[in-house]
Parts: sequence; structure tokens; C-alpha cells
Amino acid sequence: MVSQYFKTGGFRIHAGGNVHVDPGPGALLLTHQYGLNPLDLDGIIVTHCHPDHYTDTEVLVEAMTRHLPKKRGALICSRSVIEGVRNFGPAVSKYHQRKPEKLVVLEPGDKFQLKNMEIVSVPTKHSDPTSFGIIFHTENGAIGYTGDTQYFEDIEKYYNGVRVLIANVTRPLSMRIPWHLCSDDLIKILGKVKPELVVMIHMGMLFLKHAPSQEASRIKTETGVEVIPGHAGLRVNIDKEIKITRPAKQPTLEEFAQIKYDKFVGVQ
Repeated sequence: MVSQYFKTGGFRIHAGGNVHVDPGPGALLLTHQYGLNPLDLDGIIVTHCHPDHYTDTEVLVEAMTRHLPKKRGALICSRSVIEGVRNFGPAVSKYHQRKPEKLVVLEPGDKFQLKNMEIVSVPTKHSDPTSFGIIFHTENGAIGYTGDTQYFEDIEKYYNGVRVLIANVTRPLSMRIPWHLCSDDLIKILGKVKPELVVMIHMGMLFLKHAPSQEASRIKTETGVEVIPGHAGLRVNIDKEIKITRPAKQPTLEEFAQIKYDKFVGVQ
């Protein structure tokens, strides 16, 4: 998070509604750099109360509510983010909690309908006891997101049938640490779950010594499942076929400065 060798801005889902998931440090800046508009958000999801997942939440709430005067959108969070649990949180001010049209606290097993997308929370095993993973049910199939979790018995059953699995893989090989997945844990999951594509994110510093592309290739060889490392600007289009678009290059500061004015003034 501090070095930003691997970005911590979370990711966006566009599936009948626009949702930003786990907007950690850099979320707003990366949104603009890669040509997305923070003002078109319909929902923000924060799966647990760690800063690499929540720090840009309030500023995205301001964007989603069109600079705050318009009560709109849904803020969907773990209980720790909204109320505080044990030593975790709260992370979002009461002021910002009042601004979205809907404030939703999800527990594992809960469901929430956001436009054409059903959001289902699933269990994790993480240091924040209120953390959850997600299944997004869309018109083009299900997308799974593990959130931060260590491997636990029967984790696979929650992701059966997903077309794409977004997996937070913090350590390479079998170098696991508590509360997080390593590459070999993902191999174990993919022994029972067979999505069309896995996108690895949330990679830690040891992936500088064990290249993410090599680890992805190793996991694919072991499991037969297509695996790619996530990075800023990666886009996955889910239709009859799944298509991956990688940015040709990082936007320059000059290109970033040329963002059109209407991106900032909002949609009336």
C-alpha cells in the first residue's frame, strides 16, 4: 500500500449499475487516469475495515452523490466500516453515511439488489470478523470476489458457477500468512471451482521476487484454468466470450491533465 508497486484502488463493476469495490488509496486518481467517471457511480462496496480497502470511500461518496447535494446511490459496507467492531473502525464519518440514498450493512449470506445486479455477500476468514466476499449476479453470469481471506474448509462452494473469479492473492507459492490467500491456496480452490477466468489482485511485495505473470502461468498449468494478474487499467468484458483489454501504456501527466471538464461537473 505504501510503496504502490501494486495499486490499491480496488476495482469497478459495470453490469447494469456502476459499482466501485474496496476503494483504497489511489482509487479516485486511478479512476480519472483510466478514463472512468467517479460521478456515474451507483454503489460503493467496502468489504472490511482495513485502510487499503477503505481510504477513498468518503471522496467517492461525494462523487456518487454529485458533490453531496443529491442523495443518491448505495454505500454497502461491513459492520466494522459503519459502526466499528472490536478494534476496527468505524471508517466512514456519520456525515458521509447520511449522503447516499441507501446505507447497507452486509453480513455473510445477505443479498442486495442494485439496479440489474444482485449482490450476495459470502463468508471469509479474516482479522476483521465482519469481512465478507461477494458474488455479483449479472445478466451475463456471476462474478466472484474473495475479498481478503485465508483458506478455510468449503470456501470453494461459495464460488461454484462463477464465470470470473477475482481473487485476493497476497503471497506467492506456499508462502501464506494468516488471514490471506497464497498462490497454492488458489490452486486448491481451483481444484473444485472452474471459472472461465481468474484475475489475481491484492499482491504483496514478495511478488516482486516471484513475478505475477509467472505465478499466474504456474497456477494455470496446475489447474487448467485461465489465470491473469490484475493491474491498473485492465478491463475484462463479460459477454458470450470473455475478452481482456490491457492498456498500451500508463497515461502521462499531460494526458491526465486533459480530462474533460464535464468529468468534474457531473451529469445533470
